[in-house]
Amino acid sequence: MGAVHLLPGTTQSSVAAKGDYDAEGMATMTLSEFDRWFALEICRYNNRIHSSLGCTPVAKWEALSEEMMGDIPFEMEAFRVSFLPSELRKVRRDGIHLFQIRYWSDALAGHIGRGDGKVVVRYDPRDISMIWVELDDSRYVEARYRNLEIPPVSLWEYRETMRKARALGKSGSNELVLAELIRQQRQVEAESRGLTKAERRSRERKGTLEGTNSAVSTTEGLRAIDTGDTSRPLFKVERW
Repeated sequence: MGAVHLLPGTTQSSVAAKGDYDAEGMATMTLSEFDRWFALEICRYNNRIHSSLGCTPVAKWEALSEEMMGDIPFEMEAFRVSFLPSELRKVRRDGIHLFQIRYWSDALAGHIGRGDGKVVVRYDPRDISMIWVELDDSRYVEARYRNLEIPPVSLWEYRETMRKARALGKSGSNELVLAELIRQQRQVEAESRGLTKAERRSRERKGTLEGTNSAVSTTEGLRAIDTGDTSRPLFKVERW
């Protein structure tokens, strides 16, 4: 985070620390550019000698991985998944329902209606297009969207999209609404990436003016008054 706060446009860690620094005026990166920079910073950190470890974090991770793999059977993917948040769900005929989205894997077919039907379902909030289902023998099975039209999405993006859908009065299948709204949102995002702030403001002003001109042109009954027509009555005008 120390490196992040050295970037132009930083807001610092608090209002007091920011002071009178013009963060917006000094900012130079777009969000996508910052995402790439931040990923590179993580890579740089992990490949630099760490003062406490005495080696790079990458080297330490690889050494521990080899140690665990050498002594006992150790599945790194299962180890990673075991730390993910989880929910209890039933295995239904049309799959597992999580966040009002259906997930399916052919490996689940034999578990429909078995026992109380509840299994541990783990998910990664950064990408909910796939879940991991823990079966009786403690092995994990990957399950994906049953509706393949839905794009990969984070849990936060999904919740925000469904909030907007409710605000718009959208009804019907959540999965279909989700897929369409996300498609529209990403189209807007893709178009905006190619525009500078000045261009976006110019478009907004142009759209406002066009709307005003259209409203005036379509208004009936507003015509120029002929002030030279003496047949029209005159009214007293109060002067200030």
